[in-house]
Amino acid sequence: ESVRHRVVLLFSAHSLPMRRVNAGDPYPQEVGATVGRAIEDLKAMGINNRYALCWQSKVGPLPWLGPRTQDVIKNLHKAGCTHFMAIPVAFTSDHIETLYEIDLEFAEEAAELGAIFRRSPSFNDMPMFGNALGQIAEEHLKQGDLCSDQYALNCMGCVNPAECRSILNPIAPYARLKDIKM
Repeated sequence: ESVRHRVVLLFSAHSLPMRRVNAGDPYPQEVGATVGRAIEDLKAMGINNRYALCWQSKVGPLPWLGPRTQDVIKNLHKAGCTHFMAIPVAFTSDHIETLYEIDLEFAEEAAELGAIFRRSPSFNDMPMFGNALGQIAEEHLKQGDLCSDQYALNCMGCVNPAECRSILNPIAPYARLKDIKM
């Protein structure tokens, strides 16, 4: 409790290959907007911890979106930060990226630095989360909407517009941006 103000909140999300980012995939902006909203809500509750958005789960030799979560921990520790809380912002349930990568790998790396490291719990089967998902689904079914209007906007550099964001909509016909006459 006495060190709560010193905890740096690390919003960690699954990274993307830079070729997807450079093609205009909106995921990084969407994750950033989620983090921004979470920080607004925390500040409204009087919680003003420092925070960072970082990325994890890089696979293969190609460049991926950064900064990498483990690099953020190391760099912030060099700058004097000693307490970290990982918040798996783009993961709603426990799986390999939370249970192994965050809980074991990142925690071990932080411990080697002498830092205190914790992870916020995932939603998993929390009743409030299930209720929220149910309400969202109910609203979409009642309105006949499958997704937000933003979803129809393909990546700016889409390399496969015939297949990009193709989804089966059992509720109503779905139109991608390329299908809409403007």
